[in-house]
Amino acid sequence: MPITRRLFCASAAATAAHPLWAQPLTHIVVPFTAGGLTDILSRRIAQGLSSRINENVIVDNRPGAGGIPAIESMRNAAPDGRTLLMTYLSPHAANVSLYEKLPYDPVKDFTPISLVADSPLVLCVTTGMQAKTLGELIAHAKANPGKLNFASVGNGSPSHIALELFKIQAQVNIVHVPYRGTGPAMTDVLANHVDGIFDGVGSMPAVEAGKLRPIAIASKERHPRAPDVPTFRELGVDLVFGSWFGFLVPKGTPDAVVDQLNADLRAAVADPTTRAAIDQTSLQVEAGTPKSFADFLDYESKRLKQLVDSGVNLGIQ
Repeated sequence: MPITRRLFCASAAATAAHPLWAQPLTHIVVPFTAGGLTDILSRRIAQGLSSRINENVIVDNRPGAGGIPAIESMRNAAPDGRTLLMTYLSPHAANVSLYEKLPYDPVKDFTPISLVADSPLVLCVTTGMQAKTLGELIAHAKANPGKLNFASVGNGSPSHIALELFKIQAQVNIVHVPYRGTGPAMTDVLANHVDGIFDGVGSMPAVEAGKLRPIAIASKERHPRAPDVPTFRELGVDLVFGSWFGFLVPKGTPDAVVDQLNADLRAAVADPTTRAAIDQTSLQVEAGTPKSFADFLDYESKRLKQLVDSGVNLGIQ
């Protein structure tokens, strides 16, 4: 069947399997290079989705410029349900606050399909840090304003945003030290050149090896990968934040197509094989409805805007 005719059903068998169309999905656009977490997650979901819809699902990597070119190209894609954008915090919700001008409107130009995974951030400190609990860390920071240094993987990154949110919630003055990526940031944390970092649960091997001390995790509930690490909320600090991943389609995609894509994605990530593959990345499956994802995107964008409006410099360009 020609690719341009895949949207709607062409046979009774296809209609029975998919009442809206036969073979609805062709591409997943990923605004990052191959091999990164976003790409790995996309490919594992693509495999599960391919099995469900009985069609090859292509992952199309379009890296560069904070994901802006990839997102802009999606704005002009046909609203037929055959091209999805895999997005996450930084290139979508955060870009509104990181750039003075964008060539697209993240709300008006796209329709949310579903959140699919989440990676809450863990506040870790060096083993040489005197503070061993969140309360002790906050007390130490207040007694020594501007003397603690926390790394991030770059300006405007989730680790940077989490630090700024924590500083506001705890009312502490901690110096932000941006690095160019996770590798150099974690190297300096492990070498005690900086005092701590907000990192994903993928840092737990360093914790288990005794090279890092976890203080609290910014999730609603304790994470199965780090069951002994208390949440911030348990400790009296209202901080829930992490790197999330979800799918969007161009605005104008029919509601029936959106609903079917949502059902297909939720079924794909719920499949035991796909779920096990996602678990290996230390991410948690967080599938939901298009409405719940739209509300979440609105909340995240407004929260980051408020952070910038309060005077926090996330590296606006």
